[in-house]
Amino acid sequence: METRIRSLIDQLLKQAAEEGFLESEVFFESDVSTSVQALEGKIVQYESSDASGLSFRGLFNGQMGYAYTEDISEDMIPFLLSQAKDNCRILEVKEKVTVYEGEKEYPECEFFNEDLIKIGYNELADTALQLEKKTLAYDSRIESVDDCYVVYSSGELLITNSKGMVCESKENGISVYIGCRARDGEDVQTAGKSWSFTSYDQLNMDECAMTVGKKVIEKLGAHSVPSVKTSIVLDRFAARSLLGAFAGAFSAEAMQKGLSRLAGRVGEKIANTNITLIDEGMIGDSPLCIPFDSEGVSAKRTVLIDKGVFVSALHNRKTALVEGTVSTGNGFRGGAKGSLGISPTNLHFEKGTLSFEALLEKMKDGILITALHGLHAGVNGISGDFSLMTEGFLVKDGKITEPVNQITVADNFFDVLLKIEDLADDVDYYAFDGSHIQSPSLLIPNVSVAGE
Repeated sequence: METRIRSLIDQLLKQAAEEGFLESEVFFESDVSTSVQALEGKIVQYESSDASGLSFRGLFNGQMGYAYTEDISEDMIPFLLSQAKDNCRILEVKEKVTVYEGEKEYPECEFFNEDLIKIGYNELADTALQLEKKTLAYDSRIESVDDCYVVYSSGELLITNSKGMVCESKENGISVYIGCRARDGEDVQTAGKSWSFTSYDQLNMDECAMTVGKKVIEKLGAHSVPSVKTSIVLDRFAARSLLGAFAGAFSAEAMQKGLSRLAGRVGEKIANTNITLIDEGMIGDSPLCIPFDSEGVSAKRTVLIDKGVFVSALHNRKTALVEGTVSTGNGFRGGAKGSLGISPTNLHFEKGTLSFEALLEKMKDGILITALHGLHAGVNGISGDFSLMTEGFLVKDGKITEPVNQITVADNFFDVLLKIEDLADDVDYYAFDGSHIQSPSLLIPNVSVAGE
């Protein structure tokens, strides 16, 4: 971080104390990105952004006041302090909000690759053009690569306060997205996929092109099926989409506001005994590790469901205070301007013992679901009901047969937790297409599928 910015932050905290703030905190975030898009053998888009923001909060007159700026200069100091004081004067409800004194030590994470700084426009552009070319070459039925992006991004975060807490992180990486279209007669299908890399050497263009090419070709000939109640397997990508759509149900904030069916149910059985759900900030050496949250609370390992029993919600410091417990390290804000809420770190079902292929064999006949669509419109986060357009493959005698689409899967998330019959062993936090929400493939019986 620039010495100038750190000096301004120190000055801000010092002046806040001089002006009567009993305690104060600064949250600084900086993001830089460069992206290129290839289309029809040319670079059609180039974008570069450099954004930073700083938020201040301070305890004044018994209230915690807040202020935000994108002007990181000496002029920001009187502005922030004045805004925060005005905020304190307007507030009427006094909350027991304090800044955190921090912890003696935090997990060490190194996610900044100095070699990536050397990557410039020419390398990004050449990569995008090569990815488009290789994807088109995978199969003659691929008629267009409609989206081909390569992005370099880096970010810095600093949280520091008047109690001496200092939490700092720095990271960068390369991300790729390919979206293509294939045609066989009148049948047109699309597919897309993204990857993230912490080193340029990790990017295997042939493998990326093959993966998305294979994905779109396999969808050719897809058709609907008659409506039925049947067993399904959600592959690990579809399963993590469903878990992510209902992750908010495990937030203590949602429970305290009456917006989760799990309110008041700690200690109850809410899932099949084969289900253990864990939120874990540090996942080995995974690039998805999160050493601390936006309040400076160190990463934790929190078991939410233990062999079917609901044992803990996710907490920030405010919700923990309400319930007389401690934060689980899940107090996050959407950037320097965002308000504090609760979010998972690395949320995942504990994997099963069966391979993906063995899970299909156990199902015998049913539908393999590979993607869920309409997760914003077709999900009720409070009741747990969902009705989602989906696609995948018919499975007969444990083997994948023909592709299917234009079908809708409907059920209730909390009912699904109770009837998951088995889980595969294919959770992978180290894959380049990883996500902070993960799940193994899931075998679920008796699910309503609407088709023809």
